[in-house]
Amino acid sequence: MYFPVAFQVLFLALLAGFGWGANLLVLARTGVKVRPILQLAQHPSTFSDDDDGLYKSVFRLAKIIGAIAATGWLICMLLPSSKAQACVVLLTYVTIGCILLMPQNALCRTTRRQLMALLFRIVRPSMSSPVFLSDIIMADILTSCARMFADVYLVVCNVAIAFHLQGGKHADSDTDVGLLASAVRAAQEKSMCKDAGVIGVLLMAAPYAFRLRQCINEYMNASPGSSDAKRHIANAIKYASSFPMICLSAAQKKIAADSATGTDYADWALKAAFAMWVASVAFNSLYSFYWDIAFDWDLVHTADGWKLSDLIVPAQRSELQHSVNSFPDASEIGASDKAHVSQELFPTDALYRQDSLPPVAVSSEKPHCFPVLLRPKICFSPPYLYYTAMVVDFLLRIVWTLKLSSYIKIDMLAYSGFWLNVVEIYRRWQWTFLRIEKEAAATAATG
Repeated sequence: MYFPVAFQVLFLALLAGFGWGANLLVLARTGVKVRPILQLAQHPSTFSDDDDGLYKSVFRLAKIIGAIAATGWLICMLLPSSKAQACVVLLTYVTIGCILLMPQNALCRTTRRQLMALLFRIVRPSMSSPVFLSDIIMADILTSCARMFADVYLVVCNVAIAFHLQGGKHADSDTDVGLLASAVRAAQEKSMCKDAGVIGVLLMAAPYAFRLRQCINEYMNASPGSSDAKRHIANAIKYASSFPMICLSAAQKKIAADSATGTDYADWALKAAFAMWVASVAFNSLYSFYWDIAFDWDLVHTADGWKLSDLIVPAQRSELQHSVNSFPDASEIGASDKAHVSQELFPTDALYRQDSLPPVAVSSEKPHCFPVLLRPKICFSPPYLYYTAMVVDFLLRIVWTLKLSSYIKIDMLAYSGFWLNVVEIYRRWQWTFLRIEKEAAATAATG
């Protein structure tokens, strides 16, 4: 089946987009007010009082991009020439990029502007700007799509090589020596796009670096020695632990590729690289799972008031409350600051005042009577949904252990990388539900 990396990336991005729309739809149907929780401003000319317009716009934009991607994929399947396929891939990507960036008031303009504003705030290297919950969730979604960034580089490389080979195809075709030289050059150039190398490592690490920057930003804006400051440092360690994992994975690929070409490596060096990779991935996976349960979902409470998060931060405040309180009230922003804000952010971006969040229906009225391992306030029912989410999150966090099995050669399976990305996007989709639900429950508990 013809399913090149160029369209794998697009369909994975669409899967994440449709998943985000499903998040908004389900949360809206369960009574969770997503817009104020995500701290998205409500523009009176484009939004209604409910969240229906939010998820409908996301679905509509995803459908449009999905139709373009599917059309490009089907056309490529019918074309025999690699250059013609490269042209279709390039046209598909350019069309999607133009739709996302076009300034016209059409094709879900508000959603597109919000998306671009979110991405701009995430990549902006600022240590003083406020970090909103919508920025945090989007940056975490980008970390789940980290492999796709390296794949985009491979797409660009393959398209460029296809045009280059076709352009120089007839230069040396008059003699047998010229044909041989052309074939050798073509093989060398194609091998350049099999692995992203150092550039791929940097692109994969970029989303984690963006999220690390957010944690450091929040730490610098927190009170020194406070529980918030400790929490942000502990969170920063989680994202920093991703860098050794990425680098060691690339080092193993480099060693394996060099060994295949005749380069000799000491046996202990190969084993050491593998052992360090296992240790780094194990730490990152288990620590990230702990953080999902203890902080992002705020689960595992006991009747006497102890929480799993107390292992690291004995008394932390809600992340949402901190992010809202740490930003000045609208009345405190001077005229120059308002002008600066209006230049850098779209008018449909994050709120710049402390608005009260609407309450949601919760499952328990008695503070010490709640399902075991959960918390006093939950928005979803029945409780086994939370237990299932914890088990699934753990299993998907440690899916990398399949690489350690001598019976399951996962790297040899067809489209193994694609399916691993699908699994990670599903895990993030599930994570997003409870991440937003936790903020809704905290709002109801304090309101």
